[in-house]
Amino acid sequence: MNDLKIIIYGVGAMGRNMVRLLQDINGCRIVGAIDWDENKIGRDLGELAGLGRKVGIKVSYPPLEVLGRVRADIALHATTAFLDKATDQICAVLEQGINVVTICQELFFPLPKNRSRAKKIDAKARQAGARVTAVGINPGFIMDLVPILCSTPCWRIDSVHVRRHVDFSPYGPDEMRHIGANLTEKEFRKGVRLGAIGHIGLLETAAMVSHCLGLEVDELKQSKEPILTAKKRQSPFVSIAAGRVCGFRQNVVGFSGGKEILDFQMVGIVSPDKEEDRIELGDYARINGVPSVDIAVKEEIAQKGGLGTAAVAVNMIPRLLAASPGYHRMDTLALPHIWRGSAAPRTIRKIVF
Repeated sequence: MNDLKIIIYGVGAMGRNMVRLLQDINGCRIVGAIDWDENKIGRDLGELAGLGRKVGIKVSYPPLEVLGRVRADIALHATTAFLDKATDQICAVLEQGINVVTICQELFFPLPKNRSRAKKIDAKARQAGARVTAVGINPGFIMDLVPILCSTPCWRIDSVHVRRHVDFSPYGPDEMRHIGANLTEKEFRKGVRLGAIGHIGLLETAAMVSHCLGLEVDELKQSKEPILTAKKRQSPFVSIAAGRVCGFRQNVVGFSGGKEILDFQMVGIVSPDKEEDRIELGDYARINGVPSVDIAVKEEIAQKGGLGTAAVAVNMIPRLLAASPGYHRMDTLALPHIWRGSAAPRTIRKIVF
């Protein structure tokens, strides 16, 4: 893959991380950048990404100004967590025959409400002879691929429990809105009811684990609670006043025939304080089965999740390009996991908020 030509679609915190990472990879060349932020349009990508030098690529908008002008092999797409917003963006790239790695969380493992959009993306990719996948650190690695991979030595799995404590400080404005940073408790709960607050992708993570491990989950139940700060907190992207929301506690429980067999707990906080928050950053999982497996991934990935998201997206490029045209989930890109035969997995028919 010499002289692999890449477009950066979305020059936010994650897109800028991808730009920095690509500087150290031989044979890759960024040929275009897309963003709708007026403060970024026309600026040099190297300056925006903090490289300390110009790279000769200016951020452009609308997308077709780049897609119709440059020849590229792949686009790294980092604009939104929501598939209703991402679908047309991704399809416009695919129409040009350009492959896509996106960090859109809802495309990681499409739930029933998003399956028609995923089918549209798949059809567009096949028609154009292009490939597309959705990746990330969570979903895309730490709470799903890690326990899935660690199921490989199991004879039987009875239940899976995963908990994640993460510092959201490195993430950009889009993620700050998702977690409700600096909202009042009342505003947070309204956002939960509207589906705008909370980490996007935890339901998709639970569904992926159920699918790969053959756990036959037929119901997922999700809850979200705010965390209020007692003092002012600051990150590169948000200032949070005392008494306002600085994070969230989110839980997804999976049931099979009424029996609880999945428990995914996530705590996300801006600028965590050990004394006030009383949490230890890191990721922990327990697979109960024969044999049981305990997994602990300490602070580093939780603390630097933004770096991890960019790395997963970039590192998936060669695997995606080796696949056939169409939409691919990460588990269809040769991910090893427990083998449960060829029986079709049970369909999740009910999701409770």
